[in-house]
Amino acid sequence: MDLLEAIRSNRPCRQFQLKPVPSEKIKAILAAARLAPSKGNLQPWRFVVVQDDERRRLLAQACVKGKPVAEAPIVIVAFSVEEDIPVTIGGYISAYPLDVAVAIDHLQLAAASEGLGTDWLIDFHEEKVRQVLGVPEGIHPIAVIPVGYPMETNGAPRPPGTAEGRKSPDEIIGYNAYPW
Repeated sequence: MDLLEAIRSNRPCRQFQLKPVPSEKIKAILAAARLAPSKGNLQPWRFVVVQDDERRRLLAQACVKGKPVAEAPIVIVAFSVEEDIPVTIGGYISAYPLDVAVAIDHLQLAAASEGLGTDWLIDFHEEKVRQVLGVPEGIHPIAVIPVGYPMETNGAPRPPGTAEGRKSPDEIIGYNAYPW
């Protein structure tokens, strides 16, 4: 699958087949995340791959809508490392969540190209996630990402070339000045 096809077809996956995910596919999507650009190439991310049933169950309990976490064969938790990114965006907000988000997007697009479904859960209890995975201070969970083969009932991918539910270009793109 080429990149634009992966972008067009990618959508949140909340139902997964029981089929295991080969380690080669997990390595491939993590490799894509690792290659994401970051400010000063500081790479302020860490990823924990959770395959253990009990830890996935506990992570699901830490998430507000954790059912996909409990049911996915693999869960990847993306973390930011405070000390790795001292820069700010515009002088007012830390850059590390943005850098980690870019790595997560690379991971999800790579997963789509491998025929895998993912979701990006950000509504979780940080301390519970940290407890389940033994995370030290200064490391913050950014996303809990269930990964697996989508169930047939998960919904069909967007047809190529469609912009279903997306704003028009005129609503989001300006040239030379902010027009809205």
